[in-house]
Amino acid sequence: MNGIQAAGGRRLCGSGRTAGELYLECGLMKGGSPIEDRLMDLPLEVDPVEMGVSAIGISTFTDEHGVTHVLDWVGADSYPEMADFIEEARGKGVSRKVSRTAPLKDLTAQSCLYLLHPRAVVKNASTLATPDGFACPCGKGHTAQEGCIGLGWHVAPNAGPGQRRLADGTYPVKAPLSPDPDYALGVFMVVPITALTVIQHPDPTVQADREKRAGQSGLPVFVAQE
Repeated sequence: MNGIQAAGGRRLCGSGRTAGELYLECGLMKGGSPIEDRLMDLPLEVDPVEMGVSAIGISTFTDEHGVTHVLDWVGADSYPEMADFIEEARGKGVSRKVSRTAPLKDLTAQSCLYLLHPRAVVKNASTLATPDGFACPCGKGHTAQEGCIGLGWHVAPNAGPGQRRLADGTYPVKAPLSPDPDYALGVFMVVPITALTVIQHPDPTVQADREKRAGQSGLPVFVAQE
C-alpha cells in the first residue's frame, strides 16, 4: 500500500491543509479492505504518562521487530466522538499533520499510525444495558458489556435524529448508552503510513526545507497543492 495518498480538502479538524506543513497519511485503495479491518477491537486503554503521549504532537515507539511506529492523539475538540474520525477516514483516508520537528527519521515503509481518542474505551461497559441496534462492526461477536468498539456509534446525534455531521455529509449513529459511560483514552485504530505529504508552499526556500525534512524518513514523499 505504500505510495497511496489520502484525500485533501475539508475535514472536521479544519477547512483544508496548510501550506508548508507535513502530513502522515494512509490513503484509500480501490477495492481495498474495509475500514473495520483497521479498527482495534477491543480498544486498548493507554496511560498517556506511561506512553509519553499528549494531545499536542506525536510520539513514537519501537516494536519487538525494531520497527518504529507513531502514536497520535485525535483531539476531542475537532472529533468529539471516536466514530466521527472513523467515518471521516472511511471516505477520505487518514491525513494527520505533524510538526516540522516531529521524530520522522526512523519511520519506514513498515511503520504504522496508532490512533488514540479520549472516548475510545468504555471503562464501565460491563454495567451498561445493551443499547438498541448494537452490533460488533468487526464481526467478532463481542457483546456490549465486553467494551466492543461498536459502542462508539452509540452517541448523541448532532445533525438531526440518528445522524452526526462530518465536514462533508453525515453518518448514522445509534441509541446513546445508558447509564452514562465512563470513557478513557485508548487506541482505536491502527493504519499503515502509506505516504508523507508536503503541502506546497509559495516560497521555494521554505518548500525545499520542508521536502528535505520529509526526505529524512524512509517513507514515500509527495507534494500536494492542498
